Amino acid sequence: MFLTKLAFKNLMRHRNRTLITAIIIAFAIFFYIIMDSMIGGMTEISYKNIIDYQAGHLQLVRDDYWEDKDGLSLENLLFVDQPKMSLLESIRGYKSSSPELNFHARLNNGINELPVIGKGIIPERFKEVFAFEDQFIEGSIFSSEENKVVMGKRLADLLKLEIGDYITLLVRDKNETFNTIEAEVSGLFHTSNPNVNSNIVYLPLKIAQQALNVDKQVSKIIVKLEDKDQAMVIADELESKLKRIDDDLSIYAWEELEAISVAGAKQMGNQLIMSIILIIAAIAIINTVILATLERMEEIGMMKAMGLQEKEIIYIFVLESTGIGILGGIMGLMLGAIGVWVFANYGIDWSVIVGNNVDISSFGIPVIGKMYGTWNLKAFIFVFSFGVIVSLLSSILPAYWAASKDPVKAIYHR
Repeated sequence: MFLTKLAFKNLMRHRNRTLITAIIIAFAIFFYIIMDSMIGGMTEISYKNIIDYQAGHLQLVRDDYWEDKDGLSLENLLFVDQPKMSLLESIRGYKSSSPELNFHARLNNGINELPVIGKGIIPERFKEVFAFEDQFIEGSIFSSEENKVVMGKRLADLLKLEIGDYITLLVRDKNETFNTIEAEVSGLFHTSNPNVNSNIVYLPLKIAQQALNVDKQVSKIIVKLEDKDQAMVIADELESKLKRIDDDLSIYAWEELEAISVAGAKQMGNQLIMSIILIIAAIAIINTVILATLERMEEIGMMKAMGLQEKEIIYIFVLESTGIGILGGIMGLMLGAIGVWVFANYGIDWSVIVGNNVDISSFGIPVIGKMYGTWNLKAFIFVFSFGVIVSLLSSILPAYWAASKDPVKAIYHR
């Protein structure tokens, strides 16, 4: 008990050094928590962008189509018939569904052309699944009977297209024969998904089916659920029922999409960055604790001269360092909680930071506009424990080295 009281008295007696060391630890913890919140927010908005503008919660496709889904083949398509729709509409948490015919095309404005992905859609059902309703900045979406297209403002700017301009989509139909689709631009949108803004042209499903010579078939049926977290469970429940309709049909949850896998891989890269930040924080804590210990060589010599054993001196220093680690950890948690609260409620508007004309997705940040932080209680607990343990462990070696020195040499140490 005497040694414990002495350790706490030392913390109070050297309050300036205690406070400075604790502040360094606090800032290391604060920085980790803020980075964790930012990466968590970036991951969440990436998933939301993919679900709201590209993938939905579930996708009904043929197995062979899914294996080569990026090829956008016109083989292995499916009909939208009553048995399939009845089964989808019976899903627990079902909200709506939208058929989609995807194909490669070259978008031509009469002078220049770009490769794009064409999507044949039924606009009324498309709006029920995807969050495009408030994303149009000029014009509006077409009706099913109109010979019109909509695209991202960024793509339109690349080809200097405006509302009312006519475009040509050069395509290859199911028989590998070249065909063209002439259509008027009826709307330009700007979503928070950079890929949708830059690469996709939407047109009525019937026009796409006629041009591609695929009868009334579609590439997939996209389903929206009430709760995205139930998608994987519902997909598993539905699989056996689908096989009774057609053995070649399967349904996939959004977590199984390649875009989500890429986002997951980016998350692993982010974890590597967080590990590096953690190592830098550990080095800062270790360096601070070691310097604080070595500065007290004379005090250590006095303790030995007064009869304290080596293990008692080490105990005092370890206890002091642990106390500083706990103090710095609590300060870091409080600063981190304030920072995350601000970040989660007010967010960061990237367009203000980098300017409206700069696409930050080209820097690997897959968001447009504001990004909000997320709360991660596990990160708070982990980094606090990490700070305390590192403070404890980093004090043992220098304390042992100092305590083993001759008292006279320690007192006159320079």
